[in-house]
Amino acid sequence: MNTHCPAPAPTLLDSAALPLVELAELARRESHRPRPVYLAHKWFARRFGTAMRALLVGSQTSTEDDFWAMFEQGSPLTGATVADLFIGGGTSLYEASRLGAHVVGADIDPVACAVTEFELTAHRYPDPWDAFEDLANRLEAQRTLYATIGPEGDHRIGLHYFWVQEVACARCDVVFDAHPHYRIALDGDDQIVLCRTCGEVHRIRATATTLECSCGTTTNISVGPVLRGVATCPHCGHSEALIEHARRTGERPSFRLFAVESIAAGSPSARAVPMRERIIHGPSELDFKNLTTAQADLVKERNLLPTRIIPRLGRSDNRLTAYGYTSYTQLFNDRQLLHANRLLAAIDVLPEEHRLPYALAFSNHLTSNCNLTRYTERWRQVTPLFSLRAFAHSTRPVELNPWLRGTGRGTFPNALRKVANAISYAKSPREYAKTGFVESPLPDGERTIHVYNTDSRTLTDIPDDSVDIVLTDPPYLDNIDYSELADFFVPWLAAAGAILDPGGPSTASLATKGRGKDHAPLFEAGLRDCFREAARILRPGGRLIFTFQHRSPGAWSALGGALRATGLRHVTVFPLRGDSDMSLHRHQGSSVWDAVFVLAKDELAPVRHDPTRSSSVLNWVATETGRWVESLQLAEPDAANLRRAFAVAAFLDDDRPTDDEVITLDNAVSEVS
Repeated sequence: MNTHCPAPAPTLLDSAALPLVELAELARRESHRPRPVYLAHKWFARRFGTAMRALLVGSQTSTEDDFWAMFEQGSPLTGATVADLFIGGGTSLYEASRLGAHVVGADIDPVACAVTEFELTAHRYPDPWDAFEDLANRLEAQRTLYATIGPEGDHRIGLHYFWVQEVACARCDVVFDAHPHYRIALDGDDQIVLCRTCGEVHRIRATATTLECSCGTTTNISVGPVLRGVATCPHCGHSEALIEHARRTGERPSFRLFAVESIAAGSPSARAVPMRERIIHGPSELDFKNLTTAQADLVKERNLLPTRIIPRLGRSDNRLTAYGYTSYTQLFNDRQLLHANRLLAAIDVLPEEHRLPYALAFSNHLTSNCNLTRYTERWRQVTPLFSLRAFAHSTRPVELNPWLRGTGRGTFPNALRKVANAISYAKSPREYAKTGFVESPLPDGERTIHVYNTDSRTLTDIPDDSVDIVLTDPPYLDNIDYSELADFFVPWLAAAGAILDPGGPSTASLATKGRGKDHAPLFEAGLRDCFREAARILRPGGRLIFTFQHRSPGAWSALGGALRATGLRHVTVFPLRGDSDMSLHRHQGSSVWDAVFVLAKDELAPVRHDPTRSSSVLNWVATETGRWVESLQLAEPDAANLRRAFAVAAFLDDDRPTDDEVITLDNAVSEVS
């Protein structure tokens, strides 16, 4: 048992009196300029650090002046213990540790655990650049494989390599390039395009819609053989979905190199090369020679590459397996695999203190160096895998030179820079303030850190009554299948020695997508067990705090059912800005304000939650929601989300129906939806 004494009640948190408008502005700023520590490695659907920090500080302060003083530079949680049952990207534990708390967390996903452990200990690591030059020198042979020859015969360095899928027509057997269109890039008032017949690269005005090539072919620039995943043979007109082509042939996609974007051979390696110094041209003989060399070397040097298969059963998204991929290494071309194998070998001989930072940089940069990486024509940079949370097939992937240090989004040196920035920030953090940024020094003394890669239904390593606050962000039923997406990283992090590969996503994961209505009861049962563990480990008087949002009434019914079984008392519910306006996943009807739930563990006995309520609770739901809608000017999606949250909250009070008109939680959630 710790000796931490909670702040005098009522706190800003319990009173739902946090400065929400000001915090929404901080969230907006954070969406444009995230804390560097959270950029070291990809994770999915992170909550804002400012939001998690605010909830923790609000749990310990009673006035707004105290709140901002502690938010910016205080350690209000010194001596306390904060737990997270679904650590994900580690935001809640990292902010708790910075506020002085001992932290303990669990997650079923090994990537989440590795990322979180790094964040919590980042201030202890040396500068990873200290080891970079030796590592780069070891890999000089690999770096030479990205030399190219420009159209004037000059020696250049390849930046982006453009590949296109080759498709064999099911009717006439003709093999054709599966271009969605014939534009490669935009360049000011010009565009870079290619001829549909001879493949020659041309620069023409951006307003042009056709290309007249010297070979005699007229190319409609915007119309290629592929439209919305369906390929139409340019010779006989037969159409077939690309995914059906893969199923029919039993072969995964194959690609050929058709263009290169390059920079001058003498370009400084540590700064970004201006766009005017980058040119796009056809591949040279040297490019094909380099590919042949890489292929031959890979036959001798693939001993460190992971061989684990991609799980096929129970997938939320079956596109990888439907396209014929059986292992994650098949998502890379031979030169990319040779690069990965050689980089793994170099990481293996690094001093111990550099291995985890380098492993994370290696794993993270693979999303920009695989056959699911795309190219953004307007910005002329790669769009990494998971920019959208899916394994989206591309008929025209782009290969990035992974060794450029200043130019190239997602190169290994640039990924290492993110890790180095995370370490630097962790040593000397700054905090968002109402007027800008302020220095926010680390708390004095040691804070204990315990991260368990385990199922939060059974937290055997965490004693009863040992935690002051459980701050968590549970999965939102079927919004994101975190483990299935994160499984892409698992074999590579395991090959780098950062984690152990469990062989695929856990079947016990609560976070799924696209598995239908049958998952709601399983979600409720799993969440119930996790929240019961939260109640067990909380000390009397402790708080369970979590955020939630969902459009489906079934998700809210499952949440309410899970909470009713905990015996915890409902304290309050209120909105908190949780998403960015810039998110690629936002659409009409999306909610950007989360509902925050605060529940307390009573001193004497668990609270009894009746399964029914008086129908008059619907009036209370409308009144409470209306109050927040008016004060925060919430849009309808956010108001709807909050109505469902209040409907759940109405069934968490120790209150018996007092009239004959009763309503169940399912009815209430459906009614307010």
